[in-house]
Amino acid sequence: MSLHIGGQLVTLYLASPEDTLVHKLLWFRQSGEVSQQQWRDILGILKVQGDALDRDYLIGRASELGVDDLLQKAIKESET
Repeated sequence: MSLHIGGQLVTLYLASPEDTLVHKLLWFRQSGEVSQQQWRDILGILKVQGDALDRDYLIGRASELGVDDLLQKAIKESET
C-alpha cells in the first residue's frame, strides 16, 4: 500500500490476520512449541477475528507450512 504523506510517497507493508496467525504457528513450532507468548497471540487472533478469518486460506497456508495440526489444536482451544 502506498500513501502520500507530507508530499512523500510512503510504501506500507501489512500482513493479514491469517498470514500473521500461520507465521506465529510456524514460529511456535520452530521454537520447540514452548513459547507461551506465541500461543497466547495465536489464540487471541482466533478469538478476536473469529468468523472474519478466511478459514479456507488459513487452512491451506497452515497445511503448506506444515502446521495444520497446530492450527486445529488452536481452533479447538480458542472455542472453549
